[in-house]
Amino acid sequence: MKQIAFRLNHICHAQFGLRTRAGSIIKTINPEKKTREQIRLEIEDPFQAERLRQIQLEEDAKNFKQYIYNLKQNDSNPNNFIKVKVKNVEVAKTETTTESDISKPFIVKKIPKQEKILISGIRRKVPASLRRLIPICRPLINMHLYQAQEAIADSGRKAAQFLAKTLVMVRSHAVQRGYDPERLYVHSIQVGRYKKFRKARFHAKARINPAFRETSQIKVILEERPTKEMFKDFVQGKTPSVISYLMKDQLVREKADYAKIRRFQLFLTSKGRQQQKLMLKRRAQKEMKEKGLSFKYLHRQIVEQEAEQLAENYDTGKSGVHRFNLEARQTLFKKNEEINN
Repeated sequence: MKQIAFRLNHICHAQFGLRTRAGSIIKTINPEKKTREQIRLEIEDPFQAERLRQIQLEEDAKNFKQYIYNLKQNDSNPNNFIKVKVKNVEVAKTETTTESDISKPFIVKKIPKQEKILISGIRRKVPASLRRLIPICRPLINMHLYQAQEAIADSGRKAAQFLAKTLVMVRSHAVQRGYDPERLYVHSIQVGRYKKFRKARFHAKARINPAFRETSQIKVILEERPTKEMFKDFVQGKTPSVISYLMKDQLVREKADYAKIRRFQLFLTSKGRQQQKLMLKRRAQKEMKEKGLSFKYLHRQIVEQEAEQLAENYDTGKSGVHRFNLEARQTLFKKNEEINN
């Protein structure tokens, strides 16, 4: 035993630079204590310990697999699946065949996106710098044209006046081409530098120095959105305040009755718009409990249905107004011809 201890001391000193006493190494090497029963079993069956150890390893591996299977992150465990309740849904049983029918190929149709209708206009030689124009233009993106004009009028800045004139110019171009001004939205506004103009700066004692005046150019792009897309915002309680004002003015000029005013109450006031949001939410929650579908899907479906109905009524009303104006012009033209003849 002492020889083993001296050998270990030599290895520790050679490999790790450590010195230990032989007594401490001898104390650390303690033989395993076994009972008489264990010694007797080892003599009768020398491979019993190895067999018990193998059984214990198999049991530990089995317990570890069960632990992994019971984790919440395990997708293969059916207890971790999301519970979905479906009521009053009939599932039709279809017989599946392994062989595919090659005589009837499957054709995938790609529906192209609807192109946006854009109207643009440029105003040059604007006597304002980019530093003053850019903060005014940013909040107007994706805003209704009437709402953008109101926001510019309330800004109180000198540079906003040039942007307001540009919006009026582009709107007049759109109306002349036959676009509906009530469906125009600000798609984008591009602001860039233009030419620098030289001028004189006068000082005391008849001194004159050159000075430069920066100018810019503004390009406004308007988008005519479909009627359904416009009414989607109205149904969700996002009616612009200017549109509400125009609707009130129209109802006053038409001398509308109480039933018609009540029908449009959800778009006329801020409280009505808030009630519209709440009514949509409650309706979607009610259908969610009945059908068991997601809230977002039902909410989107309700909005699309109501927007489609409002858009249809709006288009029919517009066509009726155009027809009435055309008939009035035709009668006026006939009267003028009779007078001239």
